[in-house]
Amino acid sequence: MAGLKICIVGSGPAGMYTAGAIVKKNPDCVIDILDKLATPYGLVRAGVAPDHQTTKAVTRAYDKVMGNANVRFVGNIGLGTDIPLDRLRAFYDVVVIATGTPKDRSLGIPGEEKEGVFGAQVFVYWYNAHPEFRDAVPNLDIDTAVVIGNGNVALDVARILMRTENEMVTSDLAEHAASEIFKSPLKRVHVVGRRAPENAQFSSKELGEFAELTSATTYTDKSVLPDGFTSDDKKEEKVVNTNLDLLRSFEHIRPGIEGRSIHLDFLASPVEILGDNAITGVRFERNKIVDGKAAGTGETYEIDCQLLVSCIGYEMGILEGLPVEKGIVKNDEGRVADGLYVVGWAKRGPSGTIGTNRIDSQNVVERMMADFEGGGDPAKKGPADLDAWCAEKGIHAVSFDDWKRIDAAEIARGGEKSPRRKFVRTRDMLSIVKEKG
Repeated sequence: MAGLKICIVGSGPAGMYTAGAIVKKNPDCVIDILDKLATPYGLVRAGVAPDHQTTKAVTRAYDKVMGNANVRFVGNIGLGTDIPLDRLRAFYDVVVIATGTPKDRSLGIPGEEKEGVFGAQVFVYWYNAHPEFRDAVPNLDIDTAVVIGNGNVALDVARILMRTENEMVTSDLAEHAASEIFKSPLKRVHVVGRRAPENAQFSSKELGEFAELTSATTYTDKSVLPDGFTSDDKKEEKVVNTNLDLLRSFEHIRPGIEGRSIHLDFLASPVEILGDNAITGVRFERNKIVDGKAAGTGETYEIDCQLLVSCIGYEMGILEGLPVEKGIVKNDEGRVADGLYVVGWAKRGPSGTIGTNRIDSQNVVERMMADFEGGGDPAKKGPADLDAWCAEKGIHAVSFDDWKRIDAAEIARGGEKSPRRKFVRTRDMLSIVKEKG
């Protein structure tokens, strides 16, 4: 089979694992990896918590993929804004959608439009220096925040809000976020999940970090903790029991530090966000577990707060030319239409870890190669067609070499302890490219 001209839209883990799998299966393929940002690697840069630098080391493997002669990074070009999907499909034999699920799921309750209410993506992208969310600017002159959700993202948000400047000195927390977080008088964060503690999706590593906080004590209502948890899945059983032990231990490890606290609350669902223009509190309904599912009891209570961050998952937005159904791109084992495929969260929904995308992407590539055993269309020029489009439209595409210049400048700005100080304006990144280009 001759090499195909392939365009992967999205340079996060799903897109990078897809490119790597294609290179292994057919090194003659020509691959362009598009991203709307001037920086590659998607959620590894913009989603992983700034104090989790070890997790971000996965980009070294992606750098190796980008080092292949037939692979290009084409940054600063957005699907649907700078180029429509039908143009990409006309230019390339194969287009792979690897955009993730770039939209926060709605809570679906009254009051979500109020000032001080954020989705996880907006809030996380704000403190991770995503250029599109630099100006989200939450008001942190507050005493209480509520985080909805019982997964690792909810823990990230609560932890970042409560960590001190000294604890974050080796992170790459965005400067604008740091200035707001470290001067905040915030005293309490409630992390609220609708199901029971044994159903929470926390990893033990993430939960265990709450024992290390130097300026906040973590509390849980012990009456809702089961004595133990059993399951046919022994791995799950071990994780849940470790988490239950941690939930019992926190307040003994860090008793009453500075009057600051994190409350891990369970068995409650938000039913209304209170306040006039801005949030002043959240009304919750207490739940009970019925046949493994959370069911409302009719009993309600309120938490006064001035900030709410909803961490209940993400979904695919509407994009012309893509069949979106139930928050993902409708597909048959990764195939959407002739020459059009989808991988990662856009394919299966926001689940799993960074590594989960590897097997998922490999499976889709297997199918793709089987579909194109006869080769591609010689009339399609792939990269040459895209370059002509960018020239015609005045789009300043960012190459991987350009990114390496931006990367080096950020690292230099980081100083002795921080791994980098990120640029948060695309224009500043492009100025670096132009200065040294």
